[in-house]
Amino acid sequence: MTEMITVVGGVVLFLLFAAGLLAYQSSRMISEREASESAAPTGSLLYSVVNQAFAEHEERPEAVPLFQFTVLFGPGEQLAKGEKGTTSALCRVPAGTGEMVLTDAENWMRSNIRKASIEGARVVFVSFPEKADRRGEKELIRNLEVTAREEAEHANHH
Repeated sequence: MTEMITVVGGVVLFLLFAAGLLAYQSSRMISEREASESAAPTGSLLYSVVNQAFAEHEERPEAVPLFQFTVLFGPGEQLAKGEKGTTSALCRVPAGTGEMVLTDAENWMRSNIRKASIEGARVVFVSFPEKADRRGEKELIRNLEVTAREEAEHANHH
């Protein structure tokens, strides 16, 4: 009888150990999956903002401009050879070398266009729709054009 209790106790102990091990592995897999889903895949980091102006047909392998805006603070300030404004160009960069995914890049640009408008600056923009070749880029460009126009109209009314 004591042998049977010892065997049953050993089986119960083994089952408890196995159940604990399975629970641990399951929770670890779930937490790893949640972490990977919340992090942006490295290959999706295709966009960066570069603080320089690009000419209409200018393109580099390390940065393809999609949209740029220049903030002019002076009342009659114009872009000239010495360029007095501050330019931010949203560029597509090689996969994994950017700082942002597409939606974050759009939000960053919109936020900074609006901020400049609130500060009373004039915003001049240039878009490069012919360079959009990835999914969502043409829509991003249209959205940023609309934002820049709306902010310019808003500034003109005040």
